[in-house]
Amino acid sequence: MSKRYEVLERSFINGRLYEPGETVVLEIDSPGSNLKIVGAAKASAPAPAGKPNADLHEYSAKHNGGGRFVIVSKGSDRVGEFTGTKDEAEAEAARLNAGGEIAPPAGKPNADDGTGTTKGLPDA
Repeated sequence: MSKRYEVLERSFINGRLYEPGETVVLEIDSPGSNLKIVGAAKASAPAPAGKPNADLHEYSAKHNGGGRFVIVSKGSDRVGEFTGTKDEAEAEAARLNAGGEIAPPAGKPNADDGTGTTKGLPDA
C-alpha cells in the first residue's frame, strides 16, 4: 500500500534526489529517519477553529446526484468506481482513510492473474 512521506533531509530515493519539504509516495511501512509520513501529524492535530475534522482526511463522501454518493480525494478528484448511499460512502471513505486500498470496479473482469486464465470471463 502506497503512503505519502515528507522528505526531512536531502535524500536519494529511487533514482531521484529529493530536497527537504518535498513529498514522495512509497510502498514501505518503516521509513528511515529522513522521512515522515504525511497525514499522521495532521490527523493528530486539532482542527482549526470553525472547520470540521473532515478537512484533515484524504478521502471523503460527496453527493453525486439522485441520492448517490461517491468517494473523492482531498483535491475533489473522484476515487475509484464506488457509488452508494451516504452511509455506505462515509464507511468507504473511513476505510480508505484508515489505509485501505481502492477496490477494482465491480462487475468488470480482472486482468490475467498469471495462471493462464482471466478472472471474471466465461470459458470460451
